[in-house]
Amino acid sequence: MKKNLQYYLSLDYPIQIERMKDGMFCASIPLLKGCKGYASTVVHAIEELQGVKETLLELMVEQKKNIPEPTVHLEIPVTEFQRLPSRKQLDVFVTTV
Repeated sequence: MKKNLQYYLSLDYPIQIERMKDGMFCASIPLLKGCKGYASTVVHAIEELQGVKETLLELMVEQKKNIPEPTVHLEIPVTEFQRLPSRKQLDVFVTTV
């Protein structure tokens, strides 16, 4: 798949929501440095964030910058992992706690 603007916009980047001291909400995408939206409600902060994300990704693609992609991290107990029928086919790194 060609990694163009539409590709990056289709990715599900994790969003972090914080309530600021002044009562406003900040929605951010930690993987995309500086990608933040501020508003008086969570919904509006996420809407602002989407516009910032689109603009930021557009600029990064145009400037041929390295764009980080989200990854999935699964946390399952080793005993459950060992019971998976096709675990040899999975591309995972297993650690024990």
